[in-house]
Amino acid sequence: MKVSGLRLRGILDSRARVTVEVDLTLGSGHQGTGSAPRAIAPGRLERSRGPEPVLGTFSAPALQAALTGSAVADQADYDGRLAGLYQAGEAGADVTLAASLAFARAAAAACGVPLYAYFAGLAGSIPAVPALMVNVFSGGIHLPPPARGFQQVMVLPATGGLRSDIEVAGAVFSAAERLAAQRFPAVGLSASSGLVVPAGSEEQLGLANDAAAAAGHASVCTFGVDVAAEHLAQTPGRYRFGTGELSCQDFAGVLARLAASYGLSYLEDPFDPAEASAWRGLRAVLPRSTRIVGDDLFATDESRIDQSLADGVLLKLSQAGTVTATLAAAAAARAAGMVLAVSHRSGETEDTAMCDLAVAVGAELIKVGGPRRGDRLAKYNQLLRLDESLHSAPSRPT
Repeated sequence: MKVSGLRLRGILDSRARVTVEVDLTLGSGHQGTGSAPRAIAPGRLERSRGPEPVLGTFSAPALQAALTGSAVADQADYDGRLAGLYQAGEAGADVTLAASLAFARAAAAACGVPLYAYFAGLAGSIPAVPALMVNVFSGGIHLPPPARGFQQVMVLPATGGLRSDIEVAGAVFSAAERLAAQRFPAVGLSASSGLVVPAGSEEQLGLANDAAAAAGHASVCTFGVDVAAEHLAQTPGRYRFGTGELSCQDFAGVLARLAASYGLSYLEDPFDPAEASAWRGLRAVLPRSTRIVGDDLFATDESRIDQSLADGVLLKLSQAGTVTATLAAAAAARAAGMVLAVSHRSGETEDTAMCDLAVAVGAELIKVGGPRRGDRLAKYNQLLRLDESLHSAPSRPT
């Protein structure tokens, strides 16, 4: 294969911030487009973005010269060149991801397969549709600083099917909107489509629980939280939470109490990445049904995966910077016997590649935000298409 054309442009994300989109053309004429989401507050271990892009088409001579005109063996070869440009300071992770996704879409078109099947071929995995984690309330860094609570409170519907899970999620979210409107003078919507209310994390959990009951779906819903503890950390071993400050041990006790009281099945980033002993000790005080998942802890980096710290790994394409690096992190997690969850970012675009990735690697979980705003609904709709595609595919011979 040969890349014959590469065009870069700045586009708007869901917060109206400028991010990068890339159009790529292969010598065969096949084309692909990819874009990079933006984090509202990137973790300190993830790969960094490049200089602020301008809105509209822009040039990157070094990048375009390095990536066009010569033969490319495959996705890994192309992504290796992108990684080299990142290491040399010629491109940020936003540009490398957009270019990597554009190549993947063009290569999938050249192979005559959908994107999820192309990813699965690269990974050697069996596709499956993940279960939903639906952002109902946004807190933490989405509220006025300093952050004093969980970044996300989520509902996890489990009806046995994607379509009915989306229906339940929509009903619970609408019920939460109504309950919040009755209790608070103003209810906002975060960039990731979670409800923003002047309430602490436990009150948000109570509202989510009440919403599931009001919608008539309490029996098929559990709850999850993204603690995003890196943003709550004070001095080593101490965390802001609510009106006070807690030690690691006391914070673990609060998390364990909330997990038991509200049936938390998912707990993300309960401690700062530097607090390895706290991560390892948390399992002993949590219900077995609560999965501990690392986001800022692992930063979608295969070299950081450690099954002694968590039960699962959160995959974010923008943390890894390329498709190949993301799949390597997924493979490392699977080799360690860990659960996979795939996640959006606060500043999303209409790109739905994360859905194809989640299905391709057979991730257990996915979160794409609340069921509001076009950038989030695009992903719910893509999951519906992928679910339909998998269920209509011919069965494998036995």
